[in-house]
Amino acid sequence: MGIFLGIVSGIFLGSFALPMKKIKTWNWENTWVLFSLWATIVLPLILAIFTIPNLSDVYTGVPVTVTVTVFLFGAGWGVANITYGMGLKMVGLAIGTAIAVGLTNAIGAILPIILYNPSHFLEPAGITISLAVLVMISGIIVCAVAGLKREKALNPNKDDLSNTKSNFNKGLIICLVAGSFGALINFALISGKPMETLAINMGSTPVNAANPTWVIALAGGFVVTLLYCVCLLKTNKSFGQFTAPGSGVFYLLTALMGIMWFGGVAIYGMAVSKLGVLGASIGWPIIQGMAVGSSNFWGIVTGEWKESGGKPLRYMLSGLGLLFIGIILIGWAATLS
Repeated sequence: MGIFLGIVSGIFLGSFALPMKKIKTWNWENTWVLFSLWATIVLPLILAIFTIPNLSDVYTGVPVTVTVTVFLFGAGWGVANITYGMGLKMVGLAIGTAIAVGLTNAIGAILPIILYNPSHFLEPAGITISLAVLVMISGIIVCAVAGLKREKALNPNKDDLSNTKSNFNKGLIICLVAGSFGALINFALISGKPMETLAINMGSTPVNAANPTWVIALAGGFVVTLLYCVCLLKTNKSFGQFTAPGSGVFYLLTALMGIMWFGGVAIYGMAVSKLGVLGASIGWPIIQGMAVGSSNFWGIVTGEWKESGGKPLRYMLSGLGLLFIGIILIGWAATLS
């Protein structure tokens, strides 16, 4: 059940940005702040209210340090939320997700063991996960090379290629930042375990017990996202785009993005609860690996690799293959644990 929920979660997380391709006339900050409002404030709170009995008592019943720690980890993840959205715009859905999510996989897989279960690190499960992380990092490098080859194929003119390569390199750095900070949401979930325990004691089912944690963690991420997007809205004078003619459908598209993304996050919490003591290390890469696969499927379908030739795409598929080999190794680690 944990693996099945992980697959569903990954498909949602890998597909949520697809509606963004249809939002043509809004600036990035308009789209991203509304998406984030739906995904990190409205939907998490609605879900928690309907699934957690005595929600307010859960928050008052845990030490303040727990709530603050979860919020701060969420705020750190907010940096990833911003940079991920920027990276997708600069390098595309397929490459951006592969690089950012691949690095998040590596960090999210190994750090929970080192910090929370160090006794497992030198055991067969921990060693296997470490090997999987090395394979995933190799996959990230190959995906980055694929992106460079794609840009070269699409821009044969030397001057155009120079500018495009510079923009791609910026996008690559932004995606790496997103991947580095992305794993912090995993640590928010781990730090929120006392909330889960109290929620269960107050009548919540185990599969819903992580919902109070998501409310606090994602609120932290939204604060960071909101501050940055408001600065861009003022700088670019793009507030008026919210009320421009024809913008109504964009509100629906950002809501759809939020539903798909938070749906994936909520299902991820359920998956981790089914995966045992190493659930945070095992579930995270499985879910994110599915996200990489589905995002690349949509990248191909929507023409991101059109006219780039076969070689860049083969590099990309090779990089994806390495990422999935890493996922298989982590699945094997689950049996060793």
